[in-house]
Amino acid sequence: MPPTEADHDGPDASGGIGEYRNSTPAPPRQRDVASLAGDIARLGPNDFTWELMQGVARLLQDRDNPLRLNLFAVSIRIYLDHVMEALAPQAQVEACRWFKPVEDQNKPVRAQRLGYALHGGFTEAEIKELTGIEVAELVSEVMDAYRTLNKHVHGREETIVRDVGEQDSIIEEILLSLAVLLEEYHDFRRLIASAIVEGFQTEAVSTFTTETIGEFDILATHHTVDWVGVAEHWVVGIDATHIEYEISGSIGVTLLYGSGSDRARGDGAEIHDEFPISMRFRMPVEHPHDFGEADVTSGVDTSGWFDDGDDEDIGSDDADLPDAF
Repeated sequence: MPPTEADHDGPDASGGIGEYRNSTPAPPRQRDVASLAGDIARLGPNDFTWELMQGVARLLQDRDNPLRLNLFAVSIRIYLDHVMEALAPQAQVEACRWFKPVEDQNKPVRAQRLGYALHGGFTEAEIKELTGIEVAELVSEVMDAYRTLNKHVHGREETIVRDVGEQDSIIEEILLSLAVLLEEYHDFRRLIASAIVEGFQTEAVSTFTTETIGEFDILATHHTVDWVGVAEHWVVGIDATHIEYEISGSIGVTLLYGSGSDRARGDGAEIHDEFPISMRFRMPVEHPHDFGEADVTSGVDTSGWFDDGDDEDIGSDDADLPDAF
């Protein structure tokens, strides 16, 4: 089936790719490369790349075809072209601060598009500072796979690899490099978001409590914020100029009904409750830790406070609610 967001929860989410990723290369034919290609299909960026990789898996099942490796090479180049178009559009790559045209080339070269796919408008030095990862090493590994593909795109009588075990060894190496690239695409974004969120979580919480006052005004005349907890954070997108990510969690509040003296006399009430929250940040890649430059959208879900049952249920519940002052 085509990929979904749930498929990208982590490098080992499928239970299949992760075991290949950091393991020692096995002897030829120990692994089924057709099954490996099928596992990799879920990592692609869209339905079409999923369909393409399923096609690669099917052609690899034909172990009697002397052109099996050559057809694989052509198919993977087609696949990678579409992956790069989805993950690294030409206009976005050219808009990056770090982009410099290569002489005699009228568009970004593959290495530049691979870099954009991994870190967007951030520079390699910024990624190293944020995550500790050397991007160049991964790009170099994938470029080696590209060069291997190029050797087998054109079939000649003296160059065709007929031995199936040798074919599988070459195919497996290329597929594993591709799997690492696609997994790191998702991993990088999680690492970048984590590094940035840790840098200004206090400021984010402060802004949230300021911007959501109106959400609680419809529930009570006054309220106090007791705590704010961040449970998850993820990258919504990274482009040439901005990173956009979201955090979710919950907020604990005390809803106050009546004045302090009213409550002291027993004529008011205090209700402690918690609600789901979300915040979305859009920040320039040049200043990912500068909260002053962040475009922040926040919200709190108070729908659980309101009863959506039948009318008679609402009437009976109203008797338990304090009067609003």
